[in-house]
Amino acid sequence: MALKFAEISSTTKGKDGCPLYPASPVDRFLIRVSHLPVPAWFFYLVLLAGLVIIFNGLAWIDGTVQFGVFDLYRSSVPFYPVGALAMMHHLNRVACRSLAAFRPALGERDSDYERLAYELVTLPRRGIWVTLGLSFLLTAVYINFTPYLVVLFQRSPWLALGESLVYTFAFSMIALFFYHTIWQLRKVRLIHATAININLFQPTPLYAFSKLTAQTGIGLLLMNWFGIVTDPSTFENIALITLTSIASFIAIFCFVIPLQSMHNHIAAEKKRLRAEVNARLEATIQQLYHHVDLQELAGADPLNQQLASLVTTREIIEKIPTWPWEPKTLTGFISALLFPVAVRLIIELISRLLL
Repeated sequence: MALKFAEISSTTKGKDGCPLYPASPVDRFLIRVSHLPVPAWFFYLVLLAGLVIIFNGLAWIDGTVQFGVFDLYRSSVPFYPVGALAMMHHLNRVACRSLAAFRPALGERDSDYERLAYELVTLPRRGIWVTLGLSFLLTAVYINFTPYLVVLFQRSPWLALGESLVYTFAFSMIALFFYHTIWQLRKVRLIHATAININLFQPTPLYAFSKLTAQTGIGLLLMNWFGIVTDPSTFENIALITLTSIASFIAIFCFVIPLQSMHNHIAAEKKRLRAEVNARLEATIQQLYHHVDLQELAGADPLNQQLASLVTTREIIEKIPTWPWEPKTLTGFISALLFPVAVRLIIELISRLLL
């Protein structure tokens, strides 16, 4: 039975009976959101709307934006922190379902299931505080090198403080999302490395975590493409083009690299099956030669049937893919990777035709 994300206890015990590390404040917050009487998506939507109003409201008070007008930049910034929180929430749910599907591959390690489930969706407090500390430092650097914020601190410190708090929240949530991604995908890699029961003819457990890694990569791509949509100059600025390309490669990395261990398992098992069937083929061929040499053709017919069956078996083994994902998972990721570029090219083509 799959453990639901909201049902995972705040602490669990390891093999020695001692409690594992306590859940971080972020994990406790996400679990509380899961327990709300409203759907989680509704909570994040309300949070997003509130931040959009607050961030635009600061500009209305300052007079830099006309009252009631929602500036594109100010309306887009809150999408990043709220999106990061929502993605962490969603990926934790996907991780729990993936581990449940992967459970048969654990073999003798099945007793570690609850511990693995806890570690997969729970960030250590120390890592959280280090990540937040780095994000606060980055926010301070950003504020110090943003001219309009420097001027705003001189003209209206309280408004500047409000703006700084929004940026602090945005940078910290984005940083936590990256830390969450690194932690979770590293756990996937470790879980794969210790798998025992590798059955190529029952691939569902072997492919279980590809959905998690694909959706993690797609989440990063969505952030990347949202920045392109809200900043039309992206494809006109070489620095932004470079940054966008790097972000896309990171998304591909997040999808593929955590599955490397399982790919190695499948390749090794495929090699073993291939060697096994080749050994049987060789033995059957030797028997066939023996019957031919003795002119015992009646005994050769059953051997020919065995040879045909073994050849068919080898062909089946050869067709088994070694990368642990279903075709639709790979297709979905590639579509998310290429769709915005295709849309951009279509828009450019239409614009030139109209001109």
